[in-house]
Amino acid sequence: MKNNILFSLCVFMFGLSVLHAQEVIDGGFDFETVSNKKYSLYIPSAYDDSQSNQLMLALHPLNPSRWDGETWRDTLIQFAEMNDLILVSPDGGPDGRIDDAIDTSFTSALLDSVSNWYNINENEKYVMGFSWGGKTTYTYGLRRTDEFAGYLVIGAAINGVGEISDIIDNAKDENFYLVHGSQDAVSSRYTPLLNGLNNNNACTETMLMAGVGHTIDFPDRNQILSDAFEWIKNNNCGTSSTSELNIVSTLLTSPNPSNGIVNIENIQDINLATMQVTDIIGKKIGFDIDGQVLELSQEFKGLVILTALNKKGQRLTSKILVE
Repeated sequence: MKNNILFSLCVFMFGLSVLHAQEVIDGGFDFETVSNKKYSLYIPSAYDDSQSNQLMLALHPLNPSRWDGETWRDTLIQFAEMNDLILVSPDGGPDGRIDDAIDTSFTSALLDSVSNWYNINENEKYVMGFSWGGKTTYTYGLRRTDEFAGYLVIGAAINGVGEISDIIDNAKDENFYLVHGSQDAVSSRYTPLLNGLNNNNACTETMLMAGVGHTIDFPDRNQILSDAFEWIKNNNCGTSSTSELNIVSTLLTSPNPSNGIVNIENIQDINLATMQVTDIIGKKIGFDIDGQVLELSQEFKGLVILTALNKKGQRLTSKILVE
């Protein structure tokens, strides 16, 4: 995710000015093929640059006649202030789709930059979204489970669990809170997703609101969202620790140089049944372990992410570049 060097250089001076900006910030910059691609931020009154702060990525709905990054940020300001959250709201562009490839790339680059501009607790980054943004909370978030500590999904506009069938197993030991209206296509947008998460050993809690359709303007919204946030923040789902695996930094190669070999020094402390290897978009990569040596079982080049639980149930992670 730290690979947009040009972007980082372009926004360096802007980042310096942001440190002294007001609480409500609207900005934009050239990104890939788009000029002045927009985003909106909210910095709560409790922000303290001398200590790390929690962050919520907010993904807006599809309807461009009402929603963009700015209006979605504005909708959530009271919620963010109530919960001392830095709010990051990228804009999905003219088509309103926050999950286009350029938009997800932009979102990742923006999150990286916000972490440079502000003092962010990297273990307390969360993601939420309504409607199409709720769908994207699944499709974007489940590919980046190492980055987010919890997921708040509101009325996701998703056509069943099939849309995330290739990544839903990444939900294991992740905190999901689903807020949904009882009149909002429950049989396709809510129940299958809840069942799919539970079947893949996610930790879930829900609020199915009686008499509510597909809307963010439901009664007691800020309190309901605050209760949901407190749950995903405080529920112990075995993912609170982000201690690093003690892995030799040098990546050796096997006789077939397209396969990576990694020596894991503390293999005796790891629950091998929990070991996973994925690429940066969350796709699983097969591997074999012989003693302390982990070897990829397929041809691969690029960044791989190793995750596992140690024998105390703490989550361990490390990133390795396969060349």
